[in-house]
Amino acid sequence: MTVLRAPAAAPSDEAVYRPDSQTVAQSQMTAFRQWCAGRAGQPLSDEAALDRFSVEEFRSFWRLLLEWSALPVEGEREPVCTDGGGEAAQFFPNLRLNYAECLLAGSAKLPALTACHAGGRREQFTYEALRLAVARLAVALRHLGVGRGDHVAAIARNNAEAAIAALAAAAIGATFASCAPDMGAPAMLARFAPLCPAVLFACLRAEPWDTGIPTGEKVAAVVAGLPGLTAVVALDDGPVPAGELPVALHRFAELTEAPADEQPQLEWPRNPFNAALFTLFSSGTTGAPKCIRHGAGGTLLEHMKEHRLHCDLRPGDKLFFQTSCGWMMWNWQLSALASGVEIVLYDGPLEGPETFWRIAADERVTVFGTNPAYLQFCEAAGFSPGRMHDLSGLRGILSTGSILQPRQYDWVRDHVKAEVPLQSISGGTDIIGCFVLGNPNLPVYRGEAQCRSLGLDVRALLPRDEPEARIGELICANPFPSRPLGLHGDADGTRFHAAYFSQHPGVWTHGDLIEETSHGGWKLHGRSDGVLNVRGIRVGTAEIYRILGEFEEIGEAMAVEQQAENEPGGTRMVLLVVLREGALDAALMRRIREELARCGSPAFVPARILQVEALPTTFNGKRSETAARDAVNGRPARNREALQNPECLEAIARHPALGSAVAAKVPDLANLGLGVLPSIERMRHDLQLIAERVLDVSPIGWSDNLLNLGADSLAMVNLLVEVERYAGRALPFQTLLSAPSVEGLSAALSAGPEAEKSPPDERSKLRFRAMVLEDREPVCRFLESTFRGSGIKAPTWQKLFEHRWSEPAHGLVLLDGSEVVGFLGIVAARRQLDGRSVVVHNITSWAVDARYRGWGMALLAAALQDEELTYTALTPGPTSWAALLAQRFVPRDTHRVILPPLWSSRGLFGVSKPVICFDPAAVRAMLTPEQGQIFDDHAPYDCLQLTVRDGSDYAYLVVKRRTHRVAARRLERIVRLRVPYSDILHCSAPDLLSRHLERVKLAILRRQRTAALVADARLFGRQPAGVLIPARSCYRSPARTGSIPDALYSEIVLLPI
Repeated sequence: MTVLRAPAAAPSDEAVYRPDSQTVAQSQMTAFRQWCAGRAGQPLSDEAALDRFSVEEFRSFWRLLLEWSALPVEGEREPVCTDGGGEAAQFFPNLRLNYAECLLAGSAKLPALTACHAGGRREQFTYEALRLAVARLAVALRHLGVGRGDHVAAIARNNAEAAIAALAAAAIGATFASCAPDMGAPAMLARFAPLCPAVLFACLRAEPWDTGIPTGEKVAAVVAGLPGLTAVVALDDGPVPAGELPVALHRFAELTEAPADEQPQLEWPRNPFNAALFTLFSSGTTGAPKCIRHGAGGTLLEHMKEHRLHCDLRPGDKLFFQTSCGWMMWNWQLSALASGVEIVLYDGPLEGPETFWRIAADERVTVFGTNPAYLQFCEAAGFSPGRMHDLSGLRGILSTGSILQPRQYDWVRDHVKAEVPLQSISGGTDIIGCFVLGNPNLPVYRGEAQCRSLGLDVRALLPRDEPEARIGELICANPFPSRPLGLHGDADGTRFHAAYFSQHPGVWTHGDLIEETSHGGWKLHGRSDGVLNVRGIRVGTAEIYRILGEFEEIGEAMAVEQQAENEPGGTRMVLLVVLREGALDAALMRRIREELARCGSPAFVPARILQVEALPTTFNGKRSETAARDAVNGRPARNREALQNPECLEAIARHPALGSAVAAKVPDLANLGLGVLPSIERMRHDLQLIAERVLDVSPIGWSDNLLNLGADSLAMVNLLVEVERYAGRALPFQTLLSAPSVEGLSAALSAGPEAEKSPPDERSKLRFRAMVLEDREPVCRFLESTFRGSGIKAPTWQKLFEHRWSEPAHGLVLLDGSEVVGFLGIVAARRQLDGRSVVVHNITSWAVDARYRGWGMALLAAALQDEELTYTALTPGPTSWAALLAQRFVPRDTHRVILPPLWSSRGLFGVSKPVICFDPAAVRAMLTPEQGQIFDDHAPYDCLQLTVRDGSDYAYLVVKRRTHRVAARRLERIVRLRVPYSDILHCSAPDLLSRHLERVKLAILRRQRTAALVADARLFGRQPAGVLIPARSCYRSPARTGSIPDALYSEIVLLPI
């Protein structure tokens, strides 16, 4: 066939990011281009030349890429591709490899995977440790009867266990398929049942952020619907679902446990390049979801190309993608291990705009992958990640799932990091990769992906009857390795052909609308088929219609996508229904939404439900979702002449629910932020409007369960923020979870803050109370359990309460009955602040049992309700940092300087030699009364106190010996070691210390037998030679400047932290 290209669109305005010459020179894209030029005997002088070469001579390109990658493969590299012009093309039919072996071939001691969990727990695996765990599980799967060609399924969270399960299946040649636990059991079965899996991996433990039917019950329903199942492997320690499972249950931990010196016997067999690796699932547009079979070699080669060349990832880098096990980006991220990259996983909810940026900062992530909806959420919340977090390690941001708006590029530049490119990437489950994506050597323009994927002849195919059009169908005019092996159960390839090659014979048709710009960039314009994109999640309409088919009231239904720039992801779902009789009322709309959420997922729930008289239908009797989509978006229908009832389009387009009526309805916020609330009736009305606007669902009844209306964690956090603005005070997230309705929120707000501490639910015994003497022992046991990672035992925690400083220690306890389930501790001391004596209240600890996660903010707000007091936080964690800023604490971002022994000889041979005194009695005698009080208060707590004299001048120092945990590689795992250092908590004369720093440093290090001296960098007018590390603390004070005093009278003194 003849393929027409769309004329290039005019480029966007000036680039929002341009790589510097050093970045281009050092990129792997440049290295590969130069290497290819030498091997191919062609100049390949720039990126455009490499792109042309990769498409026009795609066989040479893929052969050279395979050679350059140095993957452990065996066999002949020829032929590269068979049947190059047809849909039956195969790549490297004579090669063999093991996907898991390729991924785990990294340097043994190099970090491979870090799994972060809600609450702060984290696990880390080296390549050697990960390889060992995978091998043990692979051997266990063989003992369970799983072999090459068998199917393994997983209902999994995004954690290390899921990654190990996938790699273990791949190691023995089995095919792996997964979905996330938030999906309904019927939707899971629609995907897994055709595969007849031999083993099901499943998470059983309920988590605080789960909604709907408990995960264990869903797993039991899925197991009951898989008659070929031989075993279930529980990925966690959750309880067995009620009733007996029809197959044996094993625990992941038991299958992977073995003596450290016992090596599993696994040969890592190498299978054909085109052996099945993953089964992914289509959205289900025209029926049940398609089971798409992807091959090991094509998947790996495409992913390695995208990771190393387009993302410039290399050994030592860290990749963190915001994903779940139900999305292809989870598989895409997993493959980054083959490039020596450490992958970072997160298993937990979205708790606020800072959630994923905090992980990126804490883990020193190199490339962070997200979606436009999350970026928009952060923008709307007024959150500035670059100011709140140390993102110095971040080198690139990827966004996919829906269309990036041009303004979002500016927001990332201004509020995240100016010198980091925001790269729009787009492809799909069907190819388990990208058609268009980034390039480290090219500029970034607003609203555009930088380039097409190397080796893929991506084009925009114009409608033949619109020669001036710029937007066309996304096609790929040549074969590529990551095209599917086929569809499960489609032996003759009929369904595969119909899905991808029937519209335009000989070329792949993807179903996206795309536009090429004159400088080689690409703009995405949504779907051209019936697939919906809801908040970045692709949803097939056939699954929606299957669920709606159970409603006797509904004669016909059609779900289409409406563009809505202000919505997360830029679109929303509209459901058109033709009823058999009667009118669409609130009760029926509620049932529709609840059933779609229960049997499908929150993404299945429409933002608008419209009753219409008829749906557009073609002359051959087919309903036209394309025409309906054009109507709801106010566009002329492209296929109007093919419709037998085109008049229905005008009725759909004029439907009042399609406008911005809900967005325009905003309650009267005259009392916004003042805490003055109207009557209960008016409040219900206002909250109803807020919920309809934020959740983009209308109408919402006062008693409707908001969690059943398609509200995901992002939407619920947005709603919480809006309700707090309306009420003028903080509202615990637990209030939403315990009473997720307009009526419940109204009751919580009208009852006031005190009532929020004990809401009328199953936890009616929850209450706050000031800490008393009898609380010490249970509080210390609670702190030991909560902060178990610190290694601090309960007797040591007692030190928080046994000091004899000028002000008594106190705190606030959260009790469930008599059980301590939360605590916020405060140490108070009288200090000099802004030239006057004030009592400074330092927050030492803040913890809430995971079962009561939503009560943390309420506990913090209750403890900090006195606005006239001065509060400090010297050791805030990531979660408490964001919470304190929400309580109007002022950040004090600074740096600590690490001073190793004898970094510089300057100061050792000066004219004056200071007198350094460590004798306690002599030091005490030199001090002023105020300093003497500090000396006496800190003497019992193993603080080194000294004076440094130079003539008549002296400096008084308080130093604490502390330890820092560092990672070291031993055998196959990373272990933690403690390195001792000396921490200057207080210095009365920084100038004198600066003059004699080297002598003082050496004296302290010898005295305390430590490896380095650490101090606040602001002590020194001129920065001393050393290593700077970011540090943060914050304060809230009625004082005008509110400067924070030193680290005296704090948990740093009392505890070994």
